[in-house]
This record gives sequence, C-alpha cells and structure tokens, in this order.
Amino acid sequence: MSEFILFLFGLGCVVFLVFLAPGVVLTRFLSAYREEQRARDVRMESMLRELKARVETLKSAAGGEPPSAAPPVVDEVPLTVVPERPAAVPEQAPPWKPVVHDVSKVEEPSVAAAPIAAATKADAAATKPLPPPLPRERNRFEAAAVETLQKIWNWIIVGEEHVPPGVSLEYAVASQWLLRIGVVILVVGIGFFLKYSVEHDLITEVGRVGLAVVTGLGFLVAGTQLLGRKYHVFGQGLLGAGFATLYFAAYAAANFYELIGPEVAFGAMILVTVLAGGVAIWFDSILVAVLGILGGYGTPVMLPSPEVNFVALYGYLLVLGSGVLAVCYRKHWPLVNYLAFGCTQALVLSSLAAYTTDDFWQVMPLLTGLFVLFSTMNFLYTLGTNANSNLLDVIALLVNAAVYYGLAHRLVGGAYGTTWVAAVTLSLSAFYSLHVAVFLQRQKVDRNLLVCFLAMAAFFLTVTMPLALTRSWVTVSWAVQALTLLWIAGRLPSVFLRHVSYLLYAIVLGRVVFVDFPTQFSGTPLLGQSAAAAMPLNEYLWRMAERFVVLGVPIASLAAANWLTRRDAARQPSAIAAANDTPALVSSGSFMRFAAAAAILILFVYLHLEFSKTFGVFYAPLKLPVLTLLWLGVCVLLLVETLTHAKNAMLYALMGTVAVVFAKVLLFDIPSWGLRGDFLYEGAYSFRDGLLRLMDFAAVIAFLAVATSMLATRHDDFQRGSKVFGGAALAMLFLYLTLETNALLHTYLDGLRPGGVSILWAVFALGLILRGIVRREAAVRYVGLGLFAVVVWKVFFVDLSQLDQIYRIVAFIVLGIVVLAGSFVYLKYRDSFAIAKTGE
Repeated sequence: MSEFILFLFGLGCVVFLVFLAPGVVLTRFLSAYREEQRARDVRMESMLRELKARVETLKSAAGGEPPSAAPPVVDEVPLTVVPERPAAVPEQAPPWKPVVHDVSKVEEPSVAAAPIAAATKADAAATKPLPPPLPRERNRFEAAAVETLQKIWNWIIVGEEHVPPGVSLEYAVASQWLLRIGVVILVVGIGFFLKYSVEHDLITEVGRVGLAVVTGLGFLVAGTQLLGRKYHVFGQGLLGAGFATLYFAAYAAANFYELIGPEVAFGAMILVTVLAGGVAIWFDSILVAVLGILGGYGTPVMLPSPEVNFVALYGYLLVLGSGVLAVCYRKHWPLVNYLAFGCTQALVLSSLAAYTTDDFWQVMPLLTGLFVLFSTMNFLYTLGTNANSNLLDVIALLVNAAVYYGLAHRLVGGAYGTTWVAAVTLSLSAFYSLHVAVFLQRQKVDRNLLVCFLAMAAFFLTVTMPLALTRSWVTVSWAVQALTLLWIAGRLPSVFLRHVSYLLYAIVLGRVVFVDFPTQFSGTPLLGQSAAAAMPLNEYLWRMAERFVVLGVPIASLAAANWLTRRDAARQPSAIAAANDTPALVSSGSFMRFAAAAAILILFVYLHLEFSKTFGVFYAPLKLPVLTLLWLGVCVLLLVETLTHAKNAMLYALMGTVAVVFAKVLLFDIPSWGLRGDFLYEGAYSFRDGLLRLMDFAAVIAFLAVATSMLATRHDDFQRGSKVFGGAALAMLFLYLTLETNALLHTYLDGLRPGGVSILWAVFALGLILRGIVRREAAVRYVGLGLFAVVVWKVFFVDLSQLDQIYRIVAFIVLGIVVLAGSFVYLKYRDSFAIAKTGE
C-alpha cells in the first residue's frame, strides 16, 4: 500500500511541475514585464501632456490669446469669483473665464508681468506629481491561462470552480476535503481487504471479484439516490468510489486472477468508463471524473501483476484515456486532462523498467496510441466549441510531444539504431501538418494553437535531417527545407511560417560557416601554396563535386529565397486569417538584403577556397592570378552597387576591398614569384611567369581605370574617390613596368638595365606631364616633374657609374630626347599656363 501512497504523492508533484508551475511562472513573468511597459508608457504620456500644456501657456502669454487646449491648472490673477458650488465639493480646475462679481475691483495685470506669471504657472504644472501608473490589462491568451489556473485551484480547495455565494470558506473546504479523504480511505480499505483475503486465502478468487463488483454497484446506487438533494456532493463522492471499485474488479479478474479473458476485461472496463463519463457529464460533476480517474489509474498500483504485461497495461490505459477524451469533448475540465496525462506517464515510465528490445512491437504502437490520444485531448474541446486555447493548452501539447519523442528515441534507437528515429520525427511532422490542414479547412481562428502546430511540424522536420542523413548532407537538407517553408509561407501566406524559415536560414548560415567550411576545406590555406593532393584524380574530382553540392545548394537556396521574397511581397492573405497569424518581426525587405548578402558572401568564400585548393593541386602558378580575378569580381559588384544606389557607404566598402586587393598583390603575389632585395626575380626570366604577372597586374589596373572613369562624372565624394583610384592605377602600372623591365633587361641586356629603367621612368614622367596638361590636373603634372627630378638624380649619381660605355651613350641620348620632349610639351601648351592680368 505504500506504493499507492507514493504514487499519489508523485502524481501530484508531476501535475504541479509539468502543468501548473510553468503556467504560473510564465504568466507572472509576462504580467510583470507588461506592467513595467505600461507604467513606462503612462509616464511618457503624462510628461508629453505636461509639456504640451506648458507650451500652450507660453504661446498664450506671448500672443495674448487663450490657449486652444485645456484650461490652465492654476489661476493667472487672483479674482473675486462668485462660488458656484459648496465648499464641501472637492476642488476642481476653474473654468477659463470665471464669473466676476465686481468687475471694477479686478486689476488688469501688467504686460510685463504676464510672461512671468505664465512661466510660473508652467513650472508649477511641470512639477506636479505624475499620476500613478494604471494596472496593465492582460491579453486574452494570458487571461485565459490565469482563469484556468484559478478554476483548477478553486476546485482543489473548495470543490467548485468558484466559491459558492453565501457559503463560508470553512464549510466549503471542510466538506470537500473530508469527503475526498473519506472516499480515498474507503477505496484503500477495500484494496487492503482484497489483498488480505489473497494472502490468507479467506475468500475464493471468484468471491473476491464478485464482492468488489457488488460493493462498487452498491456505491453507485447509493450515490445516485443522493444526487440532486441536500447531500449531492456526498453522492458524487460515492459514485467516484463505486467506479474506482469496479475498475479494481475488472483489472483483478483479468490480470491478477485470470478469471476472464482480455477481451471480456476490456469490454467491462469500457462499460465502466462509458458509465463514469456519462454520469460525470450528465450531472456536471468533475468530482466523479477525478475520483474515477484516481481509482482507474490506481488499480494497476494496488493490484500489480507478477510480470509486466505491456499489452494489457497499455491497452487498459488506452481505454481509460478514451473515456477522458469523451469527457473532454463535452466539458472543459483541464484538471481531468492533466491528471489523466500525469497518471498515464507515471505508469508508463515505471513499467519501462522491465522493458527489453524484444518487447518493442508490444510497446511502441500502444505508446503511439497514447500520444495521439492525449494530443487530441488537449485541443478537442476548443476545436468542437470554437473556444480559443490558452497558455496551458500549448504547454500541454509541447510536454506531450517532448515525452513521446524522448521515449520513441530511446526505444527505436535501441532496437534499430538512431537512423530509424528519423521515421518517428518525420511522422510527427506529418501528424502536426495534418492538424494545420484541419485548422485551415475548418477556418478555425486560434492563432496560438495554429502557431504551435506549425512550429512543431517545422521542428520535427528539421530534426529529421540530421538523423536520416550523414553529417555532410545536413546543411543541404536544411537549406532545401528552409526554401520549401518559405515557399509554403508565400502560398498561404503565413508570417509565422516565414519567420520559421528565416530562423532555419540563420541556422544554415551558421552551420556553413562553422561546420561545412572547416570540414570540406580542412588544411587548405587561404593564399599560401597548397601541397599536391596525395589521392587519385577520380577521388579528388568526386570530393570536389561533393563540395560543390554541399556548399552550392545553400547558396542557391539563399538566392532563390531572395527571389521568392521579392515575388511574394505584394501577395494578399488568403488561407490563414490575420487573427491566426503572428506580427512580422523581420520585414521582407530586410530578409531580401540579408539573403542576397549571405549568398554572395558564402559564394565568394567557397570560390576562394575552391580555387586555392584546386589550382594549388593542378597548376599552382595560376592560383594567385585567378584569386585576384575573384577579388576583382567582388570589386565590380561593389562598383555597380555604388553607382546604382549612390551611397557613400558602398564607396567606402569598395575602397576597402581595393585596398585588400593591393595588399594581396604586394604581400602575397609578388613574393610568390621570388622577388629579391635588388628588385629582381629568382632565376632566369620566364615568359610564362611574365604572362601570369601581366594577367595579375593588368586586371587590377584595368579595373581601377574603369572605376576612375565611371566615378569621375558623379558628385564630389565620388569624384574624390575617382582621383584615389586613378592614382592607385598609375602607381600599380609604374610598379609593374619597373619590375618587369628590370627583370627582362637583367636576363637579355644586363648592361643596359640601369639606363633602361631610367628611360622607362622618364617616359612615364613625360606621360604624366602630358596628361596633366591636357586634363588640366596640376597634381599629375607635379608628380611627373618630381619623377623627372628623380630620373636626373638617378642618371648622374647611379647609372653613370654602372653603365658600360656603349650603353651609357645610348641611355643618355634617349634620356636627353625624352627630357627635351617634356620641355617641348610645355612650350606647345604655353597658353594653358597663362596667368590672367589683375587690373587695367
């Protein structure tokens, strides 16, 4: 019998912790938060009213007209006023124009004193204490949950949902609790008697069962006679005791004594269940239902069988649960639902201690039936009566799903492996999707319940992918699922489902960055030389194709999401009413920008890593120029966005990306070709490397030239950016020509190398001067003149001592001709430098 006492105590704890405590805590938290928000809003409104009154008063004082708003709080000038009400009436604000008893005694206030008086009034109004904040009104969802908890608490204390009028609390509590305790003691006494008779063999097995049946029927007859009279509550208690005793008899006859077969026992228990539910509904007695439930669920504890019979036990629980389901269809008794659920889970968990994998097909189907039963029980009343759900209903749905998934994961995983758990999660997703379809078909307006079903369908579908697929394909499946959810959200349309897809896209992005990239490109340097892959070509190509799918599908999904969101932006609601949906937390425009940026970013990182890995394996010299072209592709995209939207932020992003390209060329590309301290490349000159360097530098210079030309015709900020890009293009061209000329002459005409570089610089300086004169750009001309000065210094102090006789002659003659050409250019464009005369 101690087991039964522990069972009742544990059951009470489970019901409180699972259903009552979360609802109370969450409701109080929401109430406190909303009260704080309401108080803040009230304070702000009061401050705005006071400020408006002060402004109106100052305007009135300055313009000599009465304010158009409410009358002032304080009188401007003391007047002799005829009292219009007795002094006992609470003081109120005076009207704008008081009735003056003696006009001759009223003194006109001076004009100079009016602003001072008005300011004094405004200060007094501003220092007036703020009114206390109004209490926050709970919304319907919170109010329904609080009301349900209050009804459950009232029934536990006084036996009714509301304290009866004209009845003292002492009488209500004492009569109800003495009745309940007496019924429990009586039922336990009957159980003790049956147990004692078994242990001492006082009565035959048939006699024990027959005695229990007669006792139960006697309780029912006595209770029926008392219903509707003075002792109506007492009659309800006897009815509950009678049904519990009949459950005892049926269960003992089948599972304990084996006097009847399972079919007969189930029929008897169904009959008792139908009778108990009918009586509880007909007489509107929750006490009969609660006592019947306690007796029915306490029977397996009072009369345990030597070995656990899962089919008999779970079938018995299904019969009891079906009776509770029938009651819930007609009556909104949440306590009955929660009590039945807690008792069922307590019996199931205790019975699974004897479970082995051989019992899988006896246990799993019946557990699924119990899950469907209690899931339906939680919303059947609201669906049949068009009532709205509350917070406790949603919590009950979530707890039921969590308990079933935990048990199914243990049983299915232990019997067939974790992969087959995906069948359970996929079935759960379909189960809740069917609920959504029923809601839409019946046009049921219950946002919280529909959002709960949508969330659980999406959650279990998301959980299915990691269970059914290998690690590398999880992101692909989630990306496809997110796009599918977004498409469904656009077709319904559903704001909540769209936000679920947004959340799933965020998960996809995080997994790509923190899981897929490190896994697929482990050991691949970003810019350094990659070692040749020690694997066959076909295996490498297969892995490259896998990387393309694993990372390409999320990119394509984000791009498609951008297109879908843009297309569905103007779609009007049709299937899901606004009352069933949630408010939009993230706008469609924000998500479109996020999807586009994320797709471009992931695509760039993927191509960068893929090019670095693949070209490093197959043809390493081509890797760095190809990466430069990839970076320039990003620059082209930023340039187009800059010209399209004309935003300085995009220009700064473009300049930062160009700076990264410069750093790449200077810090990675040039050292990779073996540049020495004397500005020569290692080894003999290679035309292959020269062609690759030409590709690298020419691409950067060409982009900078195009950017300079396109930005030059825009506003001032863009024109300054154009000058920066133009200068960067000239610097890059000068660097490339200098290094390439120096390397080429070193290999093929080393004696002319110093003079050849000087000739190149002089020609470059001449080109700068010519461009500066034609475009009227003084800074370019000054750079050209400065370069000419450097060339002259280099020729006389460096080249003169290093050149051979013949090369010295050639170098000086060519340099002289170039310098003279510079002078000729200035003389030809003399008019461009004429200074206007100042004065006559």
